Amino acid sequence: MIFRTATIISFLAVAATAELCYDGYAEDFELELGPEECNPKEILKPLRAQFKKYRNQLGRIKGCTVNNDLEVLLGIDDVDDAAETILKMCSEALAVTSHEVLGSSDWGIVEDADVDLEEFFSGHGFLNEETGNFQQDEAEFEKRGGYDKFIYIGDDPRYNDHYKTTEESYLAGQAIKELYEEESLATYMSEPTDSFHCESNVAMCCWHRDRQYFDNNGNCNQNDCANQDPGDNTDLCWVADGNEIFPYPKDDTEKNLHCHGIAWSNLGEGKDINTDAKYNSLFYVSMYDHLFKRGYAESLTNDPNIAGDVPMCGCVEDMPAVARADCNEVVGKASFTVTVDKNNTLVIEADEETFELKNQACKGIEYKAGFEPGDQYDMDSRGELSGTQNDLSAFVFRSYLEGKMTLEQTEIYEQTVVGYKNPEIQNDDDARESECRRQFNKRYPDLNYKVVPLDEVDV
Repeated sequence: MIFRTATIISFLAVAATAELCYDGYAEDFELELGPEECNPKEILKPLRAQFKKYRNQLGRIKGCTVNNDLEVLLGIDDVDDAAETILKMCSEALAVTSHEVLGSSDWGIVEDADVDLEEFFSGHGFLNEETGNFQQDEAEFEKRGGYDKFIYIGDDPRYNDHYKTTEESYLAGQAIKELYEEESLATYMSEPTDSFHCESNVAMCCWHRDRQYFDNNGNCNQNDCANQDPGDNTDLCWVADGNEIFPYPKDDTEKNLHCHGIAWSNLGEGKDINTDAKYNSLFYVSMYDHLFKRGYAESLTNDPNIAGDVPMCGCVEDMPAVARADCNEVVGKASFTVTVDKNNTLVIEADEETFELKNQACKGIEYKAGFEPGDQYDMDSRGELSGTQNDLSAFVFRSYLEGKMTLEQTEIYEQTVVGYKNPEIQNDDDARESECRRQFNKRYPDLNYKVVPLDEVDV
């Protein structure tokens, strides 16, 4: 395959009367940056050094400052906007390059394996309702006793002694693996169904069952995989079913549950890779990382002890109230070249030959009251904000600060993920339970926060 240099991303100067103090940047300034180096520090420091070298060579010129030149090169009115502008240029360079490199794909590989996507995302169908492995490592048998305990040892789950995997599940699992390896990291995937046109720009999956053993996730094991739980990372607060509200305090009814979400921006196509790849991210979360690799399955309300009928994966506004969720984002990685063109404009290019898509735990910012979009770039404010990973609420707050989501969208989100403004609950089960109780009492002051037996109401 022949690659060509990616489309150039540059910001044109907005101050028509501004001029560079020194005009040698275009001839002398060039940076080669690695995938983790396209950031304000790596770009502003050498620009300032270049200015200092010219100043030392030519002597001081009245009114000439490095800030003046940075404003011209970046097309900004205030040097305080330099960091934000560079970060946006790096992001857009990657997004534009991604559309030069990546093709497009659909979910046909798994649909051809008899998977009904509407049924799957609702939490039903054979992928959710059967028990058995999609994948396994032969070494896991040896760790658990080898041939002293197992008749079959191998990587084909259809031949296992316990909980043999059906041919249907096995072939669907192989299709999921193929879609992940062949399409999801090399193309932009299309929408699977029309259920993910989310007003909030957030989708979430929540599971109540683990159907696969030998993967070191959840409670399912080869001797007992009946109604076993996934790894616990959240609390179910309540479920709304018609006019009825069903609270779920403590873990007695809900047991261990797992939620994992994605969020995307309001930016148009070609501006943000995570937004363009939101359906890649949905596939990774719902089918590959949690079903194929971990065996997590079924909607929370598939549990006969939990009221209502909610999807396994859906827009966050269609999901039951929970304390928190983990988070995935799709990012682009590439090397960069930074130059100044003949118009004295800083230019950032991403190298197509080094470009790749990656799934990663979201990098977010813990919620802090009083902060508004743009504050995270202010030097006086940044020290008050804390970064964190793998927390959907923190990613939503970061997206709001970056101007990628509106305040109204965060408010829709908070109606479901009730711990949005309380970062302390992320790794504390007792704190999550307390937050569920606090939010329930706030929203339903006339109701008691206690389990309502399902046989006492008409559901």
